[in-house]
Amino acid sequence: MAKVFLDKIKATAHIESVVATENLPQGQFVTLGVLGDDGESRLVTKATDEASADVFVAEAPISYGDPHFDLGKYEAKAGSTARAYHLEKGDVLSVTTDLVSGAKVGDALTVGDNGLGFKKAASGKGIAMLIGQEAHGFDGDVYVIAIR
Repeated sequence: MAKVFLDKIKATAHIESVVATENLPQGQFVTLGVLGDDGESRLVTKATDEASADVFVAEAPISYGDPHFDLGKYEAKAGSTARAYHLEKGDVLSVTTDLVSGAKVGDALTVGDNGLGFKKAASGKGIAMLIGQEAHGFDGDVYVIAIR
């Protein structure tokens, strides 16, 4: 049910168009590679740790009345273009609770296992801080994360 909500991202945020050889779920950190065949998108692979996490996949698909569309199950398909953000200090986003593991409000966060979402940082201040938990109506509970 991975969902990402961009709560506080600058209007001038640097966004990459990325293409992978495998499906990319919401909240996936990826490693940037070379330009794609279109000359604009970047080929990417799923990040494995904080050091290889260049950008964060956060698509904003639109469904015009499709009763079968479920944002919680949405993934960017292999070979298609997806949107990924260079997260910066001060950015704030909310993610469904399945994208954060082993952490509670106030904990430092790092890149999650296999580059998906976030997990509690073993030491130091990590790349982000879990600053809150909120009820998000239809989407259920979400964690609010501030990027450091």
